Amino acid sequence: MKQFYEAKQKYSDSIMLFRMGDFYETFDEDARITSEILGITLTKRSNGAASSVPLAGFPFHSLDQHLHKLLKAGHRVAICEQVENPKETKGIVKREVVEVLSPGMALSEKYLEQNENNFLCAVVLGDLKCGITLLDYSTGELFTCSRNKMELSKILKQFNVSEMIVCEDQEQDFDLILDNSLLFKTKIPDWCHSHGSAYESIISFFNVKSLKGFGIENDELAISSVGCALYYIEQNYKGKIKHITSLSVLKEDGIMGLDDFTIRNLELFTSLSNQGIHGTLIKTIDKTITSAGSRLLKNWLRQPLTDKLIIIDRLDRINNLIDNEKILIKLREKLREISDIERIIARISTDKASPRDIVNLGISLKEIPSFNTIISKKEKSLFKLLHRFNNVDEIATKILSTIKLDPPVNINKGGYIQSGVSSALDELHQLSNDASSWMIEMQIKERKETSIPSLKIGYNRIFGYYLEVTKSHIDKVPEHYIRKQTLTNSERYFTEELKTYEEKILSAQEKIIELELSILDALKKDILIFTKEIQMNAKVFSRFDVALGLAMLALEKKYNRPIIMESNSLEIKNGRHPVVEDLLPIGEDFIPNDLELDHENTQIAIITGPNMAGKSTYLRQVGILVILSQIGSYIPADFAKIGIIDKLFTRVGASDNLAGGESTFLVEMNETANILNNATSNSLILLDEIGRGTSTYDGLSIAWAVTEYIHGHKELQTKTLFATHYHELVDLANQLPKAINLNVAVKEFGNKIIFLKKIISGGADKSYGIHVAEMAGLPHAVILRAKQLLQEYSSDDDVQLPDALLEPLPQMDLFSKKELEFKKELNKININDMTPLEALSILDELKKKHGV
Repeated sequence: MKQFYEAKQKYSDSIMLFRMGDFYETFDEDARITSEILGITLTKRSNGAASSVPLAGFPFHSLDQHLHKLLKAGHRVAICEQVENPKETKGIVKREVVEVLSPGMALSEKYLEQNENNFLCAVVLGDLKCGITLLDYSTGELFTCSRNKMELSKILKQFNVSEMIVCEDQEQDFDLILDNSLLFKTKIPDWCHSHGSAYESIISFFNVKSLKGFGIENDELAISSVGCALYYIEQNYKGKIKHITSLSVLKEDGIMGLDDFTIRNLELFTSLSNQGIHGTLIKTIDKTITSAGSRLLKNWLRQPLTDKLIIIDRLDRINNLIDNEKILIKLREKLREISDIERIIARISTDKASPRDIVNLGISLKEIPSFNTIISKKEKSLFKLLHRFNNVDEIATKILSTIKLDPPVNINKGGYIQSGVSSALDELHQLSNDASSWMIEMQIKERKETSIPSLKIGYNRIFGYYLEVTKSHIDKVPEHYIRKQTLTNSERYFTEELKTYEEKILSAQEKIIELELSILDALKKDILIFTKEIQMNAKVFSRFDVALGLAMLALEKKYNRPIIMESNSLEIKNGRHPVVEDLLPIGEDFIPNDLELDHENTQIAIITGPNMAGKSTYLRQVGILVILSQIGSYIPADFAKIGIIDKLFTRVGASDNLAGGESTFLVEMNETANILNNATSNSLILLDEIGRGTSTYDGLSIAWAVTEYIHGHKELQTKTLFATHYHELVDLANQLPKAINLNVAVKEFGNKIIFLKKIISGGADKSYGIHVAEMAGLPHAVILRAKQLLQEYSSDDDVQLPDALLEPLPQMDLFSKKELEFKKELNKININDMTPLEALSILDELKKKHGV
């Protein structure tokens, strides 16, 4: 226990997994926590003269699955391994902490989401700015930048950071910036953010002479944050980290600004209704085949481009593929052979890769030449991408000639190295394979020499090889047989010859495992020589995958190529919301809509119309089509000219932040303030229902003032769509020269309305709120009373609140109840899924039930 307590003292903030033979054990409070999280038995261990200590453990081979649960529960885990062979050691086996795992340091497939990056973030605070470094330890991607402190929250949410690294002396300041942050946070010593030590550690890590090649030579905050990230991973992994081979600057230039409000409101990655992926843009457009391709597509969505040439290059690539559908299909088939190369290299670098990982890497790299065969020079943009592949055929061939194509999962028994790799290994395998035939031969020989026809040779793991004789033949047992075990009906023996052969066989099996491990280790070292080249190839495969996926999406959904321009105009003909369209029932078409905005005539469009009519969908649709265009994707529209947008802002929907003490209205005002303070003349603003979280006149006044400010401010004049239920704002279009009115078309039939989902010119004359309430199923008496009050308000300019209705509202009459029930039953019926006979049968049932 002394050894455990010495190790635990150094890693007091971690659960210590202490290797003891074939088990990992936990003690004291660690044992209680582990027992509860993993659902394993909590026992006790004697501690000499001291009282017994709580104990909980599990077999070493189930480490990955248990690590996954401990990390998900928000714990850091230190792994203390035996660093000596127990068979060769006298006394206590030496143990050391070889690795510390945390949410940002995970490598296991059981913990990581295949299609998601797993970023940890190191932050160093300055006076006005902060240095931010993002590291995905599982892929080796490393980015850094220095930004305004107020942007920190946006970046953390944008990249879905799983763990924060902060220096102890900056923790309080950090907490002030990120109020009530629920992020997993790790503190490191103060000196880590020293610019001098950080600079030296980066130079040493990457083996370079200066940081000019990384573009951060003079960025002290970025340098300090990179130093903190490298310190953290080097403290947690005790070996040489070889899979982090490059450092990139997280650019602002050339990237569209998307704040976390916009990412959330447009439901790019998470649905507002269920917080899941269903009903999101990424779910709709992700047709990638590989995990790395899916991760890259998410990063493209997080960072749409503003560089026209790169956008056009991406669109050309998709165009090449659409024009050559056979190539598209062939390449997608080839991609099915590609494994997650980035994460395999990370596991090889940290000695966690299995033979299966390595053979999958070999198979993936061997597919590179097939891409060369399929793509010709005619497909210019594809051919250009093809030339970014590095030639790694030599190492790919070596992998596939060394490791069996279907190696066993458990490497502790060997059997994963190909025959012909090592003559010594082949001889040992031959010896081990000959054991069964040797046993048969010896059994025949011993039966003949002893005249015992039932004598047999067997083996078990506890007693090894033995000769078994039934008790009826005990008198025939020769003197040189040595008794090994007594059973009820027989005796088991061994001979010197059998013992010698057993030692030979068991020694051969041990040597097989040792020799195969040494061959595997040598192969890993050879692979790591090509780390940079392999990582670059992984990126090329990912780019192909995204292009192929977007091309397939365009073909399947009939998307068209947008025209990208460096202008201030935005024109869309028959645009469709890709997510809503995808979720419509079969046979139901999405109603497309147009848009025209520019700086000269139509800078602001004020959109009025009833709730539920489609205003919010229209706003989100425009934002999504702009984002898709600027990641270099085709879009659901007949035609589009997209003047490049530098920042996209949305204020859509109502939500609160109760944990942060913020009401719905305060959240709304925070988002609006962010827009007005950061938008430019090249931005796009999508506003929905500003001011509805406060009183009518306050809300109307704010909405009016915001619209005037966007229209008239010299530095703004931003293209804006403003959906509102304040019909008074319709008059604003008559006063502002570059504002127009749009509304959502509605068809009235008596007291009924139909939402046509079509955006048309002009302002709406009423809101149809009571009609919407009726559709929602409010009691008939409430609807009647609301209509009565509306008529009173509408007929009197000097509106007074009516006297309270003291009489109780009448009960809903029987007809109204039946009518409501009948409507509900009709709404549940989907005639698209019925045969004519089924439809007639249901109609007959409804007639009988409701007495029609």
